[in-house]
Amino acid sequence: MKRNKYLKVIIPLALIVICVYWYYSSIVISGTSENEMWKVTYSKNTDQSEPTGWEGRLKQRNDDNVMVKAIVVKKNDKILYSIDSFVEGRAEDGEITVLHPFSKVFYLGPKPSKGTTVSVVWEHNDEPDKTYTHIVQIR
Repeated sequence: MKRNKYLKVIIPLALIVICVYWYYSSIVISGTSENEMWKVTYSKNTDQSEPTGWEGRLKQRNDDNVMVKAIVVKKNDKILYSIDSFVEGRAEDGEITVLHPFSKVFYLGPKPSKGTTVSVVWEHNDEPDKTYTHIVQIR
C-alpha cells in the first residue's frame, strides 16, 4: 500500500524532471575552451517582445585581468561573425558588456550548427604585447 503511494508521487515527478531537462537541452547549446577559461552559450530567444533567433553569450570563467581583442565565429573556416570593439556598459538595445571578468552578448541570428567555432583573441593586462587565441567548439 505504501509502495503504491510512493509510486504515484515519484513517477509524475520523474516525468516532470525529464520533460524540463529535455526542453532546456533543446534550447541551449554551449562549449568551453580547452583550458576552461571561456564558455560560449547559445540560447534560443523565447521572449516574444524581442527579435527571434539564437543569442550567443561569451563569459570568462576565471578572474584574470585580461583584455579581449576580438570574438570571431566560424563555420568550416568561413567567418560568420566578428567583433573587435568592446565598451563596458549597457547598449541601446539592452545588451550588457562587462570587461572584468569579461561577459558579452555577441550574436543574434539563426541556430549555430555543430562544428561552429568561436575564437576569443585576448591579451593579459600584465603582458600587453602577447596575444592569445582560445577556440571554443560548439557541441
